[in-house]
Amino acid sequence: MAQPKSVPERPITVLVAEDEEVLRQVVVRLLGEEGYRTLEARDGGEALHLAHLTPHLSLVVADVVMPGMDGWELGRRLATDCPGVPVLYMSAYQPTDIFHRGEPSPSSIPFLQKPFEPEVFLTTVRALLETPRPAALIDPAASPLPTGYSAGPRP
Repeated sequence: MAQPKSVPERPITVLVAEDEEVLRQVVVRLLGEEGYRTLEARDGGEALHLAHLTPHLSLVVADVVMPGMDGWELGRRLATDCPGVPVLYMSAYQPTDIFHRGEPSPSSIPFLQKPFEPEVFLTTVRALLETPRPAALIDPAASPLPTGYSAGPRP
């Protein structure tokens, strides 16, 4: 008796939104080595466009501070446009510089401080993929960056 053909699982697709090319390539390489399908974006606007074109997006990894649309705004838009897709935020800025007025707080959203160890990153990615949650837990009325900061180049 012939065995039924198994249906291959859909690949897990992770969108990486990072304006620093070297770091974006490192993150994409780490994810690729783990078997994830990756998409790359240089800013939030490009990431949002790719998210709209990707029907089975599993996760977004977004830098908080990028030119144009920053990571916070990307997360807010994804929460509306792609509900249920988790967002892992990352930043080289100190949490006290990017989390202000308690909204959001580092404990209320998935966040990694750069630089991070590859295994810490991959463990966080796996946990997010295993735990369904809203795309973002950010108050849309909250300012994306504290006063005095811009989405321009990092120091």
